[in-house]
Amino acid sequence: MSSTKKARNALSLKKKYELIEMRKKNPHITSRILADKFNCGKTQVNTILAHQDNIREQYESNISNDSVVLGKRSRTCEFGEINELLYKWYSIATARNIYPSGPQLCEKARLIAEQLSFHNFKASNGWLDCWKKRYDVHRMKVCGESGDVSGETVDSWKERLPELVHGYSAENIWNLDETGCFWRALPEYGFGKKGSQCKGGKKAKQRFTICFIANAAGGKEVACVIWKSKKPRCFKGIDVSKLPVQYFSQPNAWMTGEILDELLSQVNRRLSSSSRYIVLLMDNAGCHPHELKEKYSNIKIIFLPPNTTSHLQPLDLGIIQNFKVFYRKLFLRFVLSKIDQTTETASQLVQSVNVLQAIRWVAQAWDSVKEETVMKCFRKAGVTRTDFSVVGRQFENEDPFADMEEQEELQALVNQISQTEMCCGMEEYISGEGDMSICMEHGDDWEDRFYADLNASSASPPQVTNEEEEEFDLEPPPPKITKYEDAIAALEDVRVFMDNKGHPEEATRLTFTVDKLIQLHTASFCHGRQSTLQEFFQPRDI
Repeated sequence: MSSTKKARNALSLKKKYELIEMRKKNPHITSRILADKFNCGKTQVNTILAHQDNIREQYESNISNDSVVLGKRSRTCEFGEINELLYKWYSIATARNIYPSGPQLCEKARLIAEQLSFHNFKASNGWLDCWKKRYDVHRMKVCGESGDVSGETVDSWKERLPELVHGYSAENIWNLDETGCFWRALPEYGFGKKGSQCKGGKKAKQRFTICFIANAAGGKEVACVIWKSKKPRCFKGIDVSKLPVQYFSQPNAWMTGEILDELLSQVNRRLSSSSRYIVLLMDNAGCHPHELKEKYSNIKIIFLPPNTTSHLQPLDLGIIQNFKVFYRKLFLRFVLSKIDQTTETASQLVQSVNVLQAIRWVAQAWDSVKEETVMKCFRKAGVTRTDFSVVGRQFENEDPFADMEEQEELQALVNQISQTEMCCGMEEYISGEGDMSICMEHGDDWEDRFYADLNASSASPPQVTNEEEEEFDLEPPPPKITKYEDAIAALEDVRVFMDNKGHPEEATRLTFTVDKLIQLHTASFCHGRQSTLQEFFQPRDI
């Protein structure tokens, strides 16, 4: 009997990933069965399983389809640290629309090797080819003046992303992103001038960074707000842990790796307590350190390809913009409600807005973003599909902004403000913060900083000056009502007013608030002291 020797079949990276996933779902399946299933040798199966962590990381890093087709074998690289640092350098460069050539990449790799004392490293053409395939660099190219990413990279990522999140329900597929917000800015001309930077002065003091987390099922985590002051004056008497957002301070109101680590550590502890596992999509911003990738037991972090957030990040595809529409509406309504009561202009009126009020508007605006809007943006990013069984909803229109009612109302508010102020248009008012820095920028000396970091001597970020600080860190106004009896009477008057104006639902809500006040008033006698109104009106957990 003659035996036919099986032809050698070197599996592509995609097939290796599929093999690993099959073994994960069926832990008792044997190597022989896997070898027959994938038409390869048993030895190759055992080798793949022995290096599954490395293979999984390469696949999740969006390695090009060329390397998948060629079926190149993965080996643990002797110079892995050099490769990682060069990719970090490359990410910073491309974020500034600088696309280095092959010889430039080799030269940078040599400099990194020197800094790390790798004297036997040679940046050969063969090494460069492997490095480019590993990080999909050969697909990254400038498309016109805007520096848009290649469509091939976007398509490649969308094709493979469903496999990367396979096994996770929609509720457990999350996205994190930050945005800047001028928290008391009117729609003035020049508000959103393209390319303008916010590095200091009054404009820097009236901005904060907001971090959002949402999931593919439409769920949202409590927003995180970062401002420059650890304990703003307007927080006097306020328990910060009871705010409707998570509050952090940083001298420039930037997100940092330390703040992100603290935030994700809190999330990880909560997930761990309920035995829940999630996958978290993040971009390559400087404040998102890749070292965090393997740190959390219940969070699998997947970084999006560089310069693709406008195509692939759900929060960037309409969720944050929708939030800003709601925030601007709340802000302008407040301003317009005061104009008829005073001779002050809108520009003068906004000076009374403090950070605490802005934070409450942030929480209210974020809560107003609809579940359907979040789900549509995840689908638009290719994270989920229309037939994604766990999402289980169908929408007639996949456009997150198909319902224009909210934007029309904001346009009407902008038009009203324009009667007293020189205003920009609504679109500029919403999108004018798009170029605002949310973390430490890499300036013209970014390379010097990069190499300084290799020697653990990175420069400290510039500090915001204290000039005109009081204008933005206002003391809370003294309470006009100091007794429970007066507060209860005032709310009862408001309740009657709402009934007379034809708003019974709001009057009913006030009834509950009045009842709460009465309970507190009664309890104050039982405990021997009267609780203050400030204690009662402290924000509760939401």
